[in-house]
Amino acid sequence: MMIDRNMIISCMRDALEPLPYVHALWLEGADANNAVDEYSDIDFWADIEDACEQEAFDAVEEALASLATIDYKYVMRHGHPQIRQRIYHLAGTGEYLLIDFCWQLHSREIAFVEGDTIEAAHVLFDKSGVIKYRPLNPTDYIHENQVRLEEAKYRRTQHARAMKYVERGLYLEAYAYYNRYVLEPLVDLLRLAYTPAHADYGLVHMSRHIPAAECETLAYFAQISSLADIAKKIPEAANYFNILLDNSQTT
Repeated sequence: MMIDRNMIISCMRDALEPLPYVHALWLEGADANNAVDEYSDIDFWADIEDACEQEAFDAVEEALASLATIDYKYVMRHGHPQIRQRIYHLAGTGEYLLIDFCWQLHSREIAFVEGDTIEAAHVLFDKSGVIKYRPLNPTDYIHENQVRLEEAKYRRTQHARAMKYVERGLYLEAYAYYNRYVLEPLVDLLRLAYTPAHADYGLVHMSRHIPAAECETLAYFAQISSLADIAKKIPEAANYFNILLDNSQTT
């Protein structure tokens, strides 16, 4: 029997909902945004009692093992002190069907933004009202975005850092500096323009979040195969940066 994502999701819900220390289970990523395709992984989130971490880990892994052998497991070091994360794969399932499982401690409070199409939740069960929603408040990100804009403008002035390695004939160094001082500022300006509440997303799902014409232009600047490409595209990118900046100041 071929195990598919729906079987995995049903198994997790059935196994975790009866447990008193699991308050909620939901899906993020593709499942929450109606973007599932044959390449999508499964992004699980569970809310658990603070004192029951190991029990929650064990319950998830026992449920997965009831479907098939866990042939891959990686324990992530998450940056948030109240979040735990592990990546799994089940034997016999497609290579893209990774299971990205996050547990948050119940003491962590979260609230999704109403109408947000980037960070959303598809709730499987919520026994304690864990999933909450709040209106979008631009003050939550205005300061951080201003800092990001100033950083992008600074990097724009540093294109010579990439060009000097072109002149030296050192492709690897030129490529690294091109990405940092030429490409990344363009990404930041596009994020600030089209996804200001998620300006830190970088290139993650960029093709879904910005207009097709802008995506095509950004892809042009990302396609680098030689020192000649870098030398040609640095001044072109500067012009594009200025256009994006002017547009942002007039809207």
